[in-house]
Amino acid sequence: MKTQSDVVIIGGGIIGSSIAYRLASANPDLSVTIIERDSIGSHASGFALGLLNPTNETGNIESLNHLSFTMHKEMLDAVQEESGVNAQVIAMPHLELALEESEVPYLKSEVERINRFPEFKSIWLEPDQVQQIDSRITEDSYGGTLVEDVIMLDSYNITLATAQAAESRGVEIVLGEATGILYEKDKAVGVKVGDDQIACDAVVLALGPWSGTSSLWLDINVPVVPQKGEIVRVEGLNPPLGLHLHGQSLGDSCSVVQKGDGATWLAATVQDGTGFDVTPSGDALESLSMRGVRMIPELESHELVLQTACMRPVTPDGDPVLGKVPGKDGVFIATGTGGKGILMGPVIGRAMADLITTGETDLEIGQFGLDRFSS
Repeated sequence: MKTQSDVVIIGGGIIGSSIAYRLASANPDLSVTIIERDSIGSHASGFALGLLNPTNETGNIESLNHLSFTMHKEMLDAVQEESGVNAQVIAMPHLELALEESEVPYLKSEVERINRFPEFKSIWLEPDQVQQIDSRITEDSYGGTLVEDVIMLDSYNITLATAQAAESRGVEIVLGEATGILYEKDKAVGVKVGDDQIACDAVVLALGPWSGTSSLWLDINVPVVPQKGEIVRVEGLNPPLGLHLHGQSLGDSCSVVQKGDGATWLAATVQDGTGFDVTPSGDALESLSMRGVRMIPELESHELVLQTACMRPVTPDGDPVLGKVPGKDGVFIATGTGGKGILMGPVIGRAMADLITTGETDLEIGQFGLDRFSS
C-alpha cells in the first residue's frame, strides 16, 4: 500500500469504482487509491438487477439518469476491453405491463413522455399485441408501454470491470478498512487504514449503505440508511424471455427478466427498517414468486435457483447525496443512489471527478448537496 495518494476513495462499489475510473481516464498523472473493506462489488453493486433504464424515473434525477445511460453506452466496450471482464451486456425491449385498468391512462401518457428522449422509442400495446410479443405473458393484462431498447447487464461484472479498468490506468486498490479521516484545520490530509495512514489531498466517501457512519468523521449528519432488497432467481424460460417485463403486481413493483446466466430473475423487494440484515427471507421468496407468476403464469412450475439480499443506500427524500462536504476542505461524498447506483455510475463518476480536479462541474448536481438536510 502506498503511503501517499492524490485522491483516496473509500468504497469499492460501482460509485467509488466509477469515480476512480473517470479520474484516471481524464487525469493520467493523478494518483488515485480505492480503499475497500471487503472486496470489489461485494455488496449492493454486486447483487443489483443490473437494469439500465432511465425512462422509469421522472424525479429530480431524470436528466442525470438519461445522461448516464448515454455514457454507459459510450464506455461499456472500453471498460470490458481494458479489464478483460465480460459484463454480459444485453439490449432488450422493456414492457411496462398494465395489470389494472386504472393504470392504462397513465401508462399511455408515458409513451409521449418517453418519446421526447431521442435515444428511446415507445409505443402503446393493446392486450392482444402484448400476447403477440410473448404468449406466456398473462392474458389478464390491459396492455402495456413498450420501450426499445434498454440495457441489461451483470451488476457484479460491470462493477468489477470498472474497478479493474481503473486499475489498468494506474489506480491502486487496497483491501482494508478505513477508520477515519486525518485533518489539519478542517482540511483533509489523509486517511487512516487500520494501523496505517495514507496521506492525500482529497477524500471521497462512497460508502453506500454505511455512509451514515461517516457522520463521526465529518461533524455533520449524513442521513443515509440501508434499505434491504431481495431478488429471486428461478429456472429459465425456454425459449428465453426476450424482454424486461415490469408491472405493479399484487400491490408491489416486480421485474421479470432472463439474464445472461440463463435464470429468470424476479426483482425486487423494498424493505425498510431491517438494518444491515442481508439474510434472505421466506416472506420475500413468497411475495416475489407470487408477483412473477401474476405476470407469467408458467413460472409457477419453475424451481428456485438462488435468492439474494443486499442493502441499498437511501436518503429521506430519495435523491442521492453528491458534492463537497460542507466545512471540510478536500472531502467529497457520493452516496444515496438507492436502486439506481449501477445506472448512475458513469455520470456520478464524471461529476465527482470534475469537482475533485477543478472545483466545479457543469452537471446539475447542486440540489443534491449534503447541506440540504441541515436547512
